[in-house]
Amino acid sequence: MPFLNPDDTWPLMALMVAGTTLSIWMEQRFRWAAKLSAPVIALLVAMALTNARVMPMESPAYDFVGKWLVPLALPLLLFRANFMDIARRTGKMMIAFHISSLGTMLGAVLAFWLLRHAVPEPAKAAGIMTGSYIGGMINFMAISESTRAAGSMTSSLIVADNLVMAALFLALLWIAGSPFFLRHFAHEKESDAAGAQNKAAAHWDRKGIALLDIGKSLAVASAVVAAAMLLKKSLDVSCAAQPADSRWLAMGKVLATNHYVLITALSLAVSTVFARPLAAVNGPEELGSFILYLFLFTIGLPADLMAVLFKSPVLFAFCGIIAFTNLFFTLVLGKIFRLKLEDLLLSVNATVGGPPTAAAMAISKGWANFVLPGILVGIWGYIIGTPLGLFITSWLSP
Repeated sequence: MPFLNPDDTWPLMALMVAGTTLSIWMEQRFRWAAKLSAPVIALLVAMALTNARVMPMESPAYDFVGKWLVPLALPLLLFRANFMDIARRTGKMMIAFHISSLGTMLGAVLAFWLLRHAVPEPAKAAGIMTGSYIGGMINFMAISESTRAAGSMTSSLIVADNLVMAALFLALLWIAGSPFFLRHFAHEKESDAAGAQNKAAAHWDRKGIALLDIGKSLAVASAVVAAAMLLKKSLDVSCAAQPADSRWLAMGKVLATNHYVLITALSLAVSTVFARPLAAVNGPEELGSFILYLFLFTIGLPADLMAVLFKSPVLFAFCGIIAFTNLFFTLVLGKIFRLKLEDLLLSVNATVGGPPTAAAMAISKGWANFVLPGILVGIWGYIIGTPLGLFITSWLSP
């Protein structure tokens, strides 16, 4: 019997918010915690609290986060997703990014085919990791919620995901400095570490957040979610009246009526049409990120610690197949299309880690001209990751 009951809503909410905040503080305070990352720390703290019988494994308070807060995170995190800006500034890296995205999808199908009898809910796992390794944790969150994947499986996936991500980043850094790859791929002749740092700082620099910024962020996000939910109701009625004569039509209906896909599409439209006024609003990404981490904390709560430890090795292989298929496919096609090594490596980085890790790699290598394109293609991954992940799940499901 846990110390707190499932209906102890406020004590549970207090622990959830405090645990999430603790994970962020630890990531920023300790070097070893930064290597683990805040999502993994949040997951481990949550698992420790439930396995120590401090918190129950199920509660309406946990469901509240997934049902009501998670939809708000998407438009908040996509506040800067101006399609015109992305298309104009990414250049050939956008081509490389779509090659990497296709590599992720092929890797997901391969991993499903090789390990479908060893991995729990393999079609859901393939779809979740497709979204994660095209966009990021925001897509992981959206697809796991949409497919109602088991909490124990998603907890194990997050651990495996982060371990594979770390291994892939080491491989990317090695390739970037390898004489073999520098000899066989086109690449920049000079690096500019100071210029790269300045370009990243201009995009990610800390800004003051006013009360009005918070109000505007939540107002826009709420309006986008409300419009998406109303549109979903209308599409549900329309699609129900149309028979699904083929598997492809059935998959199309799944995508067209998924509220996360609709929220993403409307967020892109709003961010593009109202790019200038939204650019003046500070703080939406921070609000969205905190909700995302809070959701990851709730994922860890129903997880049995021993089950996670036993499942992680096979899921490590599952995620590894997807990530390194992405890398191999990107390098092969990149060589055929004569794309620069910087474009290829940052595209793989952006698919697997998202905009921040792509920017960090560009800065560390002194690739000043590739910092902003790396950030923008990573944001584009947030937009396309969820529908592509749901497509993979629908396609591979029996």
